[in-house]
Amino acid sequence: MDTCITVWHWPTHERWYDEGIRHSLDLIREAGFTHINWNPDSGSSYMLADAEIEFTRRIVAEAGLKTHSVHASNGVNPVSELAHAGPVPFAQETRKNILSHHDWQRQSGVELLKNRIDLAAALGAPNVVVHVDITDDTFRSVENENLLFEPLFRSFDDVEAHCIERNVQIAVETLVKADAENYLKLYARLFSRYSSDFVGVCYDSGHWELIEPGKLSVLERHGDRLIATHIHDNFGAKDDHLLPFDGRLDWDAITKAIAATNYRTPLNFETPMDRYVLSESSYYQRAHAIALRLEEMVASARDRAAN
Repeated sequence: MDTCITVWHWPTHERWYDEGIRHSLDLIREAGFTHINWNPDSGSSYMLADAEIEFTRRIVAEAGLKTHSVHASNGVNPVSELAHAGPVPFAQETRKNILSHHDWQRQSGVELLKNRIDLAAALGAPNVVVHVDITDDTFRSVENENLLFEPLFRSFDDVEAHCIERNVQIAVETLVKADAENYLKLYARLFSRYSSDFVGVCYDSGHWELIEPGKLSVLERHGDRLIATHIHDNFGAKDDHLLPFDGRLDWDAITKAIAATNYRTPLNFETPMDRYVLSESSYYQRAHAIALRLEEMVASARDRAAN
């Protein structure tokens, strides 16, 4: 049975970007996982060179793994060389931003997104996950909506052909900075403009629990657009990113709701091992047993529905 987990980078390793990640890939495969979600550099504006993309493709293939998704970057992140270049301890990076009203900045964000789409295509991943940042103020007025959608639509228009040519979809993730109804409005606007072969939903189970506790309206209303998952657990207070069954989420309800969609499994665990005190090898082994349990729950729900 196919199973999937996110690959993180752990910079405690001197060469985290090759030997460190390659070691993690080997442990993931040894634990029984068949697929990965590629996450290194997801929260940065770092541009991957062609040689880096080819190297990444090679080490994933050599590990005997397939790539189910790539986490892209919208260009806004707290990772910047400016943070270490002077007296300021922190600098928000925004020079590449798909939502910017400065067109040079927006176009730079588009180039960054295309870079991650190229990575996904090289890895054979069917989608890239993208954050579209909204707040509860976004839909309070037509003016506020235009502030978001004018640059967003221009940026998505700019990458649509790039995606379709490479057979890579954009999965817009469920986040936590607005209430559930506003995210549903965001999806409704996107899906009225873009086809399902281009834009869909990344359902993040932990995020959705925080903004709509105990409910699954995004799967009920937009399950036909579900193309990526970030599966993790929490206790309803913060974004813990725990393994399923280590928090309070209702996994019976979640797997039934996913089973009712056309989502192509496996589910993707977005559960970093730094939440646990286990060794990396033991962590992946524990995660894989839980991943199998969830995959079996989805398969059983689909079997029941078919019969």
